[in-house]
Amino acid sequence: DEFGRQELPTAQIPAFVAKFGLPTDGGGCTLMAKVEVNGGREDPVWAFLKAGGKDVSWNFAAFFVVGKDGQVVGRFSSRELDACGEALAVAVAA
Repeated sequence: DEFGRQELPTAQIPAFVAKFGLPTDGGGCTLMAKVEVNGGREDPVWAFLKAGGKDVSWNFAAFFVVGKDGQVVGRFSSRELDACGEALAVAVAA
């Protein structure tokens, strides 16, 4: 995988979902299948999110905010979220 083998093997994902009580019925949390994030085989979702921006350097390096209109509002690093996470959460909820 692209990020130093930090991704769970596909066979372990159902147990992870069950262990942490993630919804599986579309009620708030959707897990994507493993896909390519960078390069010529990147998934179209990632191509859309990055839209002309730089590649994702590791699996927690980029967080995207998508508006109700389906457009990317912003891209944030984990450091930026640490610094402004609460304000961002309030803005997104509005």
